[in-house]
Amino acid sequence: MRKRMICTLVVAGVLILNSGLALGSGFSIYEAGSKATALGCAFTATADDGSALFYNAAGLSFMEGSRLEANAVLVAPKFSFNGKLSKAETSSSTGEAEDKIYPVPGVYYTNNPGGVASFGLGVYAPFGLGVVWKDKENWIGRRISHDVQIQTIYVTPAVSLKVTEGLALAAGMDITTQHLELKKYSPDVNTGDNAIHTTIKGSSSLNITPTLGLMYRPNEKISLGAMYHFKKTMKFDEADATLDPLTTWGGNIVAAFGGSNQNLSSSLNLPDILSLGVAYRFSEKFKAEFNYVRFGWSTFDKLALNFDQDLLDQTIHFNYEDSWQIRFGFDYSLNEKWNLMAGYVHDKTPQPLVSVSPLLPDSDRNDYSFGALYKTGNWDFNISYMVVVGTERTLSLIHI
Repeated sequence: MRKRMICTLVVAGVLILNSGLALGSGFSIYEAGSKATALGCAFTATADDGSALFYNAAGLSFMEGSRLEANAVLVAPKFSFNGKLSKAETSSSTGEAEDKIYPVPGVYYTNNPGGVASFGLGVYAPFGLGVVWKDKENWIGRRISHDVQIQTIYVTPAVSLKVTEGLALAAGMDITTQHLELKKYSPDVNTGDNAIHTTIKGSSSLNITPTLGLMYRPNEKISLGAMYHFKKTMKFDEADATLDPLTTWGGNIVAAFGGSNQNLSSSLNLPDILSLGVAYRFSEKFKAEFNYVRFGWSTFDKLALNFDQDLLDQTIHFNYEDSWQIRFGFDYSLNEKWNLMAGYVHDKTPQPLVSVSPLLPDSDRNDYSFGALYKTGNWDFNISYMVVVGTERTLSLIHI
């Protein structure tokens, strides 16, 4: 079989309106490739580029030759938060997040030598969060968080076996690591002023879990796909906390705890992901796909911060619920060089209203995407854009 090396340069712009930061359910970033993003990430039954290592590794069996792909997804969130510090307040306070652009990289290598087995390796970031609030010293949620960053990196090797001409089964491993950073203020009990500024940083130990895929193409018109990524527990055994005193009272408290530098441990659960997809080719030029995606977010119930000094221990409760998404993608081939794509997503939030906070603002979302693919020689260039519109959620009282 002819071996073809394809380098796909991907740029995806994602804009989030109203409430919510992450691109998918909770703080998932489901946009693992530009072509998939243009199709609303309804890609489980297609999975015909390197991002198949996330969406459905069984798609490797239906590709040809070798491919090297690089993604650069740019996330530009825009949102605000509204709430009260106490029941005595007659009006709500509002905070706005800083305008930032978060790059989400992805690199994939796939190889189908033409036999029964195909294989690939992907490096990507399907979970992440970044919230930096303006006027950090005064804004309403500063005692929960004024800056939180979560980066999760997956390295996924996978093998796909073509069992019959139209059926492929895949298995791989998600080798996962995560970095967490949280900054917040603690109040002076006498004056209510900011007394201690706390910075928590840590990287998790490696987590290794399986990933599975299936693709069945009974004929040229229909393709059925399924993928499953298992639940992950990210353990932080040696995280660091720095307590910087801002008042005399804060200095006394920090000294009582043995100084500014503290150690802690924690763990954070990531949900399992199940996606079921069906694609149908209506004509030689036009294809559509539908996906149902389920996230097991009920595993994300709390974040327990266990310090060496027990009096510093803190538990942040999230109480997430399992959630789902429906995704539609539409692909139209203009000619041999150009494809036009569009997509729509309805994303149900896993976050109950009582758990809404400045740390993880989230809401139901409707996503709209479009993009274009250009092919020339051994190169493919893809650009896509997605608008994520969150519904407004207002919590009348924040307990800080």
